[in-house]
Amino acid sequence: MSDLHDALADFQGLDWIPGIAHILTGIQEIADAATRGQLSLDATQTTLPLTANPDGPDLPQLLSLLAAHLTNQDTNQALTALDDDTRKTVQRMGENHVRETADYTPRDYPNDAAGLIYEAAEGRSNAMNLTDDGRKALSEKVRKANKQSASRPR
Repeated sequence: MSDLHDALADFQGLDWIPGIAHILTGIQEIADAATRGQLSLDATQTTLPLTANPDGPDLPQLLSLLAAHLTNQDTNQALTALDDDTRKTVQRMGENHVRETADYTPRDYPNDAAGLIYEAAEGRSNAMNLTDDGRKALSEKVRKANKQSASRPR
């Protein structure tokens, strides 16, 4: 079993939470499609930045915003059962999580991998010779390519 499958197995039994089963099934479907050879280069190149993209949007951002939504009494009525101090502290923790996810979550590698796939598919791969400036330029190309991709969700 792979690390991904082990991690997905760790979530077994949590499907009683609305939406969790859909998220886990989606992750499993992407992994299975890749394993079966049913994920195209374009789909791979577009999916990678969704896992972490320095230019957003990406799943870490989405999940941190979900955490903020869940920790705010205005958007999660379950929190009204808590005392005021606890509600405020919980909300502040959610807000801090969004900020720290934005500021400190590494996001370059999946985006750079997508760029290398793009470059190789175009027959122009210089993967072993990337400088920091080259990586930044490649990330910019990937961002533009992702915006134009037919398989990118709109």
